[in-house]
Amino acid sequence: MSPTPSTAIHSPQVARPYGAEGTTAEESAKALTRIMLGWFLLHQGWGKVLQDVNEGLGSFYQGNQFQNNNPDWLPTFIAAPYGYALPWLELVFGGLLLVGIWNRVSAGVSTLIFLSILIAWLDAGNLLPRHLLMVYTPLAAWYFFSGPGRYSVDAWMARRKGTGGA
Repeated sequence: MSPTPSTAIHSPQVARPYGAEGTTAEESAKALTRIMLGWFLLHQGWGKVLQDVNEGLGSFYQGNQFQNNNPDWLPTFIAAPYGYALPWLELVFGGLLLVGIWNRVSAGVSTLIFLSILIAWLDAGNLLPRHLLMVYTPLAAWYFFSGPGRYSVDAWMARRKGTGGA
């Protein structure tokens, strides 16, 4: 028995495997969202990298933006390398996410970046209820689990190799 229009609406959808492609509209929305999320992270990193270039290496880590949100319980031997690396991580992995390359790595690292900032800001008491990190963190995790989509470098490379979708 084939589903009628009224029963098709209520039929449960089968989950697609990692990288499976959806409709053109779904893939377009996925690409646009991934591009904007990558652009946001790249843009945030670019500003911090410029600060480090113009004011000296470590100026972001030593500055108020990082220090005012650095949790007291986080040891310096973890906070310092993270504070020095964060601008560059945001820049590089934001760019990778933007173009949809090395999706598992770029989306995974992006998720960890957003999660670490979310935790630090919650600890500093200056996050809720207004901050978009509550959207960015699960969105980056979604890209980690779902794949970058049809309109990405990963998908293009897979098609060239003949291995299928994104």
